[in-house]
Amino acid sequence: MLTFAVYTQVLLLTILYCMAACPFLLLFLLLNCGSVRRMRAVVRFFILWYGKTVIFLGWYPYVRVRFENVSGKPARGGIYICNHRSSSDPFLVAAFTLGRPPAQVVNRWPMRLPFFGFFARLGGYLDVTAHSYEEAREWAREMVNADVPVVVFPEGTRSGSRKMNQFHGTFFRIARELDCRLVPVAITGNEHCPDRDFRMSCGRVRVRLLPEVERRIVRETPPFQLKNLVRRILMEQTRKMDEAAE
Repeated sequence: MLTFAVYTQVLLLTILYCMAACPFLLLFLLLNCGSVRRMRAVVRFFILWYGKTVIFLGWYPYVRVRFENVSGKPARGGIYICNHRSSSDPFLVAAFTLGRPPAQVVNRWPMRLPFFGFFARLGGYLDVTAHSYEEAREWAREMVNADVPVVVFPEGTRSGSRKMNQFHGTFFRIARELDCRLVPVAITGNEHCPDRDFRMSCGRVRVRLLPEVERRIVRETPPFQLKNLVRRILMEQTRKMDEAAE
């Protein structure tokens, strides 16, 4: 019953959001049709606020989301590394990106979804499985230079538990080559919101924006060691957050 109630609530809010937002989205797209970059930024803005609608209204009161910024800085241009417990993680990006709407790095299957995939492609999200390393680096360079947060889930697939999978190293190498900000983001409490069978449970989700890795460390650390360093930071933070929630 809980799963049905949450998904019904999200569906109704999605319909209402689309009815309210689509006229403005079409207007802004027409006004910016001469610039692909501006058009994608407009779409990402509407995606961002749809994410906020889902996590703060669609899940309420069954799932409460709390954002904590311990970095001392707002989320802005750079590469943001998140752990990946659930399919809800891409929505939770809306909790910590309060400035420019972010661009996400995803696998192939989200791009194939009828509704979400269409807007992800329109917003210029990167399907990492469909591009070469050089193409991914140049995409990231364009985003970082435009002060757009780039959000990456280097585990590649959700763990479905408090376990953290191994990280892929692509965007750690890119961060090093671009000499850009590298910021860990810890997400806890959503491993059953929803679970791997898409069943929802009540819960309290916490999203914590951590201090960025020192630029000197990013420049001087080999990608393999850098990804393991960030993974250890996230493992320690998520462990503490899980223990505090018990």
